[in-house]
Amino acid sequence: MNQVIAMHGWYSDSSYWNCWEQQFQLNGWIWQNTERGYGYIAPSEPSWNLTNDGITDQQHKKLLICHSLGIHLLPSSIIKKASHIILLNSFSRFIPYGKESRAMKIALEGMQKQIGREGESKMLFKFAKKANIPIRKEECLPTNFNARLSVEGREKLKKDLDLLIKTSKLPSGFNKQAKVLVVNGKNDAIVCQSTKAQLIEELRNYLDNDPIDWVIEGEEHFMELSNIISDVINWLESD
Repeated sequence: MNQVIAMHGWYSDSSYWNCWEQQFQLNGWIWQNTERGYGYIAPSEPSWNLTNDGITDQQHKKLLICHSLGIHLLPSSIIKKASHIILLNSFSRFIPYGKESRAMKIALEGMQKQIGREGESKMLFKFAKKANIPIRKEECLPTNFNARLSVEGREKLKKDLDLLIKTSKLPSGFNKQAKVLVVNGKNDAIVCQSTKAQLIEELRNYLDNDPIDWVIEGEEHFMELSNIISDVINWLESD
């Protein structure tokens, strides 16, 4: 019983995984979405399914697939049991070291202050536009996302942005024996290159097996990955 738990990133929801879910289910995987519940989708936090068929856990794959901040939004109890982890435009520390770190922190704190205020809509649209560079489908930008935010959703957006600002290392519970695939969009305008390089370095120093690192030409932060989902499944099933 191969199974997946998927976690979206900040300013997103579980609909991000629609194409992935369909393709994985066609290949016999059990798929569960984790949902923060910023907007109209109810929050949910799945758990790994127990097997009752007499086959040991070692013969089943437990895959975590996370976008951006997603891996940091999961409890360690979920992370530590994953046999495979896929990180899409992710990071261990979001704010890079160096002279640009202070300016980036100030900008992120400014975004945080706009949540629930008059400038919220403009701020969220600006983020969505940057995350979708180069913009191939203007209608895909979630221009009315803030209109669907609940009071609780806004508080989670603020809280999770604070978590993003404070990220500094791999999340607690990361399984050292997990097989890890890192997939980055070459045109990602949200996570900087030095931050991505740091993630790879930390994974190499921490894991028993070196991570696999893919860079996808023409893809941005919110990747349209339908063309490589089959490649990801082949990577998983060849292990």
